[in-house]
Order: sequence, then structure tokens, then C-alpha cells
Amino acid sequence: MSRRLQRADFARSTEAVARRLLGCTLCHRLGNDVLRGRIVEVEAYTDDPASHAADGKRTPRNRVMFGPAGTAYVYFTYGMHHCFNVVTEAEDTPGAVLVRGLDGIAPAAGPALVCRAMRLTRQDNGRDLVADADLWIEAGRRRHGERIIQTTRIGIAKGAELLRRFYLLGSPGVSKRNRGAEALAASATRRRGKKPQGARPRAQGGMQA
Repeated sequence: MSRRLQRADFARSTEAVARRLLGCTLCHRLGNDVLRGRIVEVEAYTDDPASHAADGKRTPRNRVMFGPAGTAYVYFTYGMHHCFNVVTEAEDTPGAVLVRGLDGIAPAAGPALVCRAMRLTRQDNGRDLVADADLWIEAGRRRHGERIIQTTRIGIAKGAELLRRFYLLGSPGVSKRNRGAEALAASATRRRGKKPQGARPRAQGGMQA
């Protein structure tokens, strides 16, 4: 088994954790089976206008977002879907990374499909991904030649200009590609004349209510 991510891996800036999670493996043990999916698409939420914790507001629903880092934040949206997030930042600072897409388990291209594939529900809200014996994230890395695309988040009305969605180019687990961002990343790579470490394209374009 690969190294399990620890508290320090999550207690960082939300965008840094979002990038770090790409290529890692989400694991959920159910009886004698372990479901595994490689994380390939994420979105970062802090106290920005699209977040459940916009302007730092605490509610019974979002209290998990305020820490500790490495806690699972699972919520129900639109009366039918669950969404799985990983809490980030120092305690009392709101932050979470929404896992939008997985490879290696199907179908899991989209946050609702991630939860269905991994059998995650609101019952899993608040579980400790560092200490829980049955729900954790294993360390991983990008494969040779994989590039991170940075673009705008999906399905939000506020904060839509913020470049806080990250995905691995070419992965079938990505819910929605941004061809313009991909073209800009490719152009920047050619100009640098070396392999990319990620790109910051112009805005184009959840934490969903």
C-alpha cells in the first residue's frame, strides 16, 4: 500500500492541496473490499463567494470546513446528489477541495458520480481521512507527461472568474474539459521549451448549493 496522506499534507493552502491531490488515490473499505479511484479533477473552495463558507460564515452544514484538515466534508445537493470534499487549511480557517473526477473506477466523471462509485453519503461526513481505518487517501503523483490544467470552476454563479479547478489533461475521469485552457497550456509549454508544471490560463468558464 502507498503512503497514506497525513494531517500535514492537508493543513496547507486549499489550492496547494488541490494540486497535491491530483494523482492520489481515494480509498474506501467496505467489508472485505476496498474501492479505489485515482483523483484526476478537483476544485478549491475557501471563503470565496461560491463557497458554503463565503465570507467566513459558519453554519451547521459547513462547520466541518473549519477543521481539522484531513476531514471528509460530504453534503447533499439538489435533493439527489452527494459531493465529497477534503477539508484543508489551518483549523478555524475554512477550506475544502471538491473531488470532481476519478480514474480507475467507473463511472466517476463528476462529483455525484464520484460519490456513487465510491459509495459515499452524508453518513461519511466528518470522517477523519488521517485516522479512519476504512476511508483514506493514498499518496500518488502525476504520471510521465501528465499536465495539470488550471481553469474556472463549474456550476457556480458567484466567483466564476476564479481559476480554482484543476484537472489532469487526457484523463477519462475529467467531467468537463476546457479546450481553451488546454491550448494556452500547450502554447506556454512550447514557449518554455520544457515539460509543464501546470498552467494559469485566462478565465473561461461546484461548491454546489
